[in-house]
Amino acid sequence: MATTGEKLEQQIDPRRWYALAVILLPILLNSLNTYMIQVALPLIQSSLNASFTDAQLIMTCFSLSLAVTLVISGKLGDIYGRRRLLLIGVSGFTLMSMLGGFTSSSTILIVIRIVQGIAAALIQPQVLSMMQINFLSREKGLVFSIYGALLGFGFAFGLTLGGILVNWNVFSLGWRTVFFFNVPFGILVLLCLPLLQESHGNRTQKIDWTGTVFLISGLFLLVYPLSEGQKQGWSHWIWGCLILSLVLLLAFIVVEIHKQKQDDGPLVDLMIFKQRLFGVGLLSVVFIYLSMFSLFFILTYYLQFGLHFDAQATSFAFLPLGVGFFLTSLISSRVVDRWGMVVLKIGALITAGCCFLLILLLHIDARHLLHLPYILTLLVYGLGLGLVTTPLTRVVLSTIPAEEAGTASGLFNTVMYLANSLGVALSSIVFTIVLGHTLTNATMSNYVSAFSASLMLCGGLSLSAYVCLVFLFNRQNK
Repeated sequence: MATTGEKLEQQIDPRRWYALAVILLPILLNSLNTYMIQVALPLIQSSLNASFTDAQLIMTCFSLSLAVTLVISGKLGDIYGRRRLLLIGVSGFTLMSMLGGFTSSSTILIVIRIVQGIAAALIQPQVLSMMQINFLSREKGLVFSIYGALLGFGFAFGLTLGGILVNWNVFSLGWRTVFFFNVPFGILVLLCLPLLQESHGNRTQKIDWTGTVFLISGLFLLVYPLSEGQKQGWSHWIWGCLILSLVLLLAFIVVEIHKQKQDDGPLVDLMIFKQRLFGVGLLSVVFIYLSMFSLFFILTYYLQFGLHFDAQATSFAFLPLGVGFFLTSLISSRVVDRWGMVVLKIGALITAGCCFLLILLLHIDARHLLHLPYILTLLVYGLGLGLVTTPLTRVVLSTIPAEEAGTASGLFNTVMYLANSLGVALSSIVFTIVLGHTLTNATMSNYVSAFSASLMLCGGLSLSAYVCLVFLFNRQNK
């Protein structure tokens, strides 16, 4: 008579390790693409005669559309089939990459990035679900370690790869290579998808379209005016949009609470915030990712417009940061297991300290960012970043009961990508105000002042994350 464990092993797909390689490829692709575009963004802006605001929207609209679509894409996979949603997502991502490489309009590129973000959001939950259901319990530790290492690799080397691709300038394509790079990979994944078995979740659940509309509208009207206000001035319609966004987000909360009381399938189960530690943990996620994405965006512009670095030199400046992050990402789980949660607080303090140290270095030597003091500072920043961000998922989700893990993980990922959008918008506001001139007319001293102010913002956000982590762990230990 077979035991329950033996029966489960018989049901597990023997081709699951081949399938893992297939489903992780688009995750790597999305991760590399995100950071390659980060390095190429100033060149995209110059080539398309786009404004600084348009460049922000090319970054923020992708993250924003990804964040809001993540909320429902997991449910769509449960209802309509995870492999089917993966097929749609990879196809859309690949097609948008090809169109992005051909476009000559910043407005069209922004629209392409919105659709590409939606496609990326259709991919990620299906991958996580397949990893969860396709492997035995004893295998999941290795599987999720591979997943985490892949994300770390994409972050560490996506920036460098983007600079190298642009500098190679194959067929004189310039920045367009960072889009065309995705196309053969996407086609390869599509050809391998038949290796995957179709799977479903709860097919009877409903999609909360009312909540979805309120959430998407509210977040768009929050992020878009923050970018547009820098170009057009803070006129009445900008403030009107911001106020309307708050009204819509409040309406979203009311609708979700009502649906929860009626047991009518809310988009987000807000009752999860009764777990107070989860809310504090999520706030620490907001602050540390706001700081991280703000630094990446502003450092790129300081290097390429202030110091006139090309894309490859920019990628080399990011390389020590990426290497540091990759190294601590690989060992952070074991370090946390040995030394405890103090590791995350140390990581947050290190990132804050490095931001303030960079300000000091700027006033000593603002031009030579490829010299040893900057290289060491960015390396240490990356080490600290890996210590705080990589284990944060496990720490925050551990504050809630297992039955709410699905809702919590969805919120975690949504908040992380929203922080990307808001970080770019907020740091750009500070950078633009202090710069006081257009990017082409500003002097070196203007750039030093603007970058210093942005670094002060990044350091303050990291310190805020530290405060949240202190509160979180103090409450956990009581």
